[in-house]
Amino acid sequence: MGCRDLGLAFLLAVTSAAGPGGAEELKLSREEQEVIDLTNAERKKAGLPPLTPSTKLMAAARGHAANMAKQEKVEHVLDEKGPKDRVADAGYKASATGENVAWNAAGPKQALEVWMASEPHKANILREEYADVGVAVAKSEKGEPYWVQVFGTPEKE
Repeated sequence: MGCRDLGLAFLLAVTSAAGPGGAEELKLSREEQEVIDLTNAERKKAGLPPLTPSTKLMAAARGHAANMAKQEKVEHVLDEKGPKDRVADAGYKASATGENVAWNAAGPKQALEVWMASEPHKANILREEYADVGVAVAKSEKGEPYWVQVFGTPEKE
């Protein structure tokens, strides 16, 4: 079953704050939810609060994962846009952002293991001030998965 099929077959509903005015429904694939759960388990071990899935950060992550898969490149900057640009384009007003990317990890557990084995990626996962997260995986035409985590701290109003 391909990534797109998994995304359709295993949708989980999560309510995420959409800003002043209420909440909107956010649908996560099984893989996305598992990455979030594994990330929050690592944060819990470190005595940190869990990250909350954000519709806007999910949009940024999903767009970047799809673009990396399309171009078959594992990069933080594609088409002259970096993580901060993508987060802003998604409408998330951030005081801090971070991003982890990975390629060809067999599943959520392997993607998280790759990130936790790398000090800069681990630092993103365990950065205390991050409050929100977006995650995504997209497959290239060759079937290779491209993974993205986007972290954010909302601006104070």
